[in-house]
Amino acid sequence: MIAADSSPEVPDGLALRPFDEQDAAAVRDLHDVALMAAGVHLGPGPWDEDLEAIDASYRDAGGEFVVGLVDGRLVAMGALRHVDQTVGEIKRIRVHPRFQRRGFARAMLVHLESQARRRGYRRLRLDTTLMQIAAQRLVESQGFAEVGRGEVAGVSVIYYAKRLA
Repeated sequence: MIAADSSPEVPDGLALRPFDEQDAAAVRDLHDVALMAAGVHLGPGPWDEDLEAIDASYRDAGGEFVVGLVDGRLVAMGALRHVDQTVGEIKRIRVHPRFQRRGFARAMLVHLESQARRRGYRRLRLDTTLMQIAAQRLVESQGFAEVGRGEVAGVSVIYYAKRLA
């Protein structure tokens, strides 16, 4: 567990820890609630297959999936996906709407970037929808630069990348 007192990037009250299979239903619920609140939920489809097999999609494949807890309640999540030996991809950063604007998404992003550096990645990439302005501001404030635009499942997205020192 990564508690607030062990890392200056983790806000008070938030504890980060690796995903456990017992978290699966809460992760899925958080995913749905956060995307609905942002107005970008697409409903069920193949774009969410990774959430049905988190260990296989992330941890067994050389990545990481982390959850954030407040008083034992799962309120945040994020993942690092292994792309190749030098590139990682940030995925699935979500914060429950009632817990947003407290630095939880930033803490998750900083933690995942730290894990990417530890794994020797030299580049990170991610995408967010055109509608998610707060997410765009967050990743840009953390040094990610827009590298393109496109469409995922019919939704306009912005692709970002960051070189790691």
